[in-house]
Amino acid sequence: MWVKQLKCLFTCCACATTIMYVLHLHLQEKSFTRQLTLTSSAVTSSPPMLQQNRHNSSIVVNLLKDHLDSVPTSCACALAPLSHEELYNEYLSQPVSWMNLSTRQVLEKQHPNFPVDLLSSVGGGWCNLLPSPIDIEWHNTYYQSLRVSENTSYLLYSAILDNRILTDTRPCIRVLAYSKDVDPDSPWCYIWFNSTGPPAISPVLVIDYIDYVPGSKSRQMVYILTCRIPKKYAHLKPLAVSLVRRPCERALTLLQVVGSMERNASTAFAEGGLNPRSIRPPQWNVAVCGPALFYYHQDISVRLVEWLELLRASGFAKVFLSETDVHPNIQKVLQYYVQEGFVSVTKFTYPEPYVNEPNTRRLWTLLKQREMFSMENMYFTDCALRHMHEYRFISHFDPDEMPVLLNHETFPRWVADWTYRHEVTAGKKNDPWKSLHLAWYYHNDDLETPSASLPKYMWMLRHSRRSLKKFAVNYGTSKPVFNMDVALGVNSHMLMACSFGNCHGKSYVIPRREAYVAHFKQTCGDYCKRANATREEPALLRHESKVIPAVTRVLQKLQLI
Repeated sequence: MWVKQLKCLFTCCACATTIMYVLHLHLQEKSFTRQLTLTSSAVTSSPPMLQQNRHNSSIVVNLLKDHLDSVPTSCACALAPLSHEELYNEYLSQPVSWMNLSTRQVLEKQHPNFPVDLLSSVGGGWCNLLPSPIDIEWHNTYYQSLRVSENTSYLLYSAILDNRILTDTRPCIRVLAYSKDVDPDSPWCYIWFNSTGPPAISPVLVIDYIDYVPGSKSRQMVYILTCRIPKKYAHLKPLAVSLVRRPCERALTLLQVVGSMERNASTAFAEGGLNPRSIRPPQWNVAVCGPALFYYHQDISVRLVEWLELLRASGFAKVFLSETDVHPNIQKVLQYYVQEGFVSVTKFTYPEPYVNEPNTRRLWTLLKQREMFSMENMYFTDCALRHMHEYRFISHFDPDEMPVLLNHETFPRWVADWTYRHEVTAGKKNDPWKSLHLAWYYHNDDLETPSASLPKYMWMLRHSRRSLKKFAVNYGTSKPVFNMDVALGVNSHMLMACSFGNCHGKSYVIPRREAYVAHFKQTCGDYCKRANATREEPALLRHESKVIPAVTRVLQKLQLI
């Protein structure tokens, strides 16, 4: 009985999700801006702030001109040696033998915010405004807590440098945080370039709400807090950032700042890179930001290998995943592909008061799906921003989804051809498209096409038949490709905030006769038993000669078959 009730609940949630997407699109057109001005330039004054899910670029420019460079830019530091510095260095150098990495490397690769770079460059002392790493108040493993006022508390997850050409507060630091306050107060930022300080001081100028449903104090909500790097330091890359209630008080938070001042050309371009003599745009690499894997009871390791190898054969450069608690076989798969370099994993937990014990968490995700979907915006946005310096185009697909290209061999070639047809120029503010959307077709579980040449563990390749059953095509039934020249806040289906304020520019739903996302899910039932209710789509089979040997080799090496 409870299984039927859950299925009914999921169906209702899917309908509600589609409705809320339409509502969000309507509210986008009616979004408003609220400005709080400085009462004075004294260090105890409240910073200027914008509060909405689409900040207004012209008002930001006015704030930058009128206020930002008149606020205090520094606080005095008293220097002392970092307590237990030798112990920190010794510990960070210790090997994690089963991963073949040092502790420092594991933290760099997997921890969302531990300030490894600052700890690795201690010299000349430790500013007394800095917290010791052991003094940071951690919550649910990965969150640093900050209380700004009686009503506003934040759980800070990550900090990313943003120096993109189209960023209106460039250069700036984007801090991703949860809060239960629907109208949160603004903190201040200490921006650290070394351990001796003093830090650069900057108010949180913009707060973007990242969700498509109205805010509620009953749940944790995702925000992006933006503080601009003052002009005096704009040429430097920060190592870490602290958020504080007011300037010149001792910080209790310290987050690693990830990212770079410019995009990495060695990862951004495919097939020869940028050719100034070519009349066609360059072929950009495309990466995938996947979900936070929570498959603790279910072993999807075999299907995960096929998914990754199909993505590789389709031309994707890298896959980024978040991880909670997973089945041991899935852990083996992730470790294999991380060591190989095709996959990168960042650790994730849900914020308090939500449980992170894997057995009870799974029940929570089944019964509180709307809250879970809202909190997913944290790791989707973190993934996109964390890797925007490596890749101009980032897609999102789940392990039961695969892009199908009807006329192109690889995904980067399709994106290159599409951008050529639509004249998108990197860095030009007047014409950037925001995102492309590939609509679903269902390749249902009961539509398997038996084939002697396809091993039984090739689930996607053996499900090349799709249903012709019609359903609405919209953002909620499609998956995105984000243009990281402009994307700021995202969820699993759409763009929610842009780097330059109001999201002008177009998003395109791609005709399914050109490209679509195969959704390997659900059963078709009686509908697909009718005549002409299904269609064979062999496009993915073009990769079978490459994918089958690769999947077989990995499964045998990991002893999964």
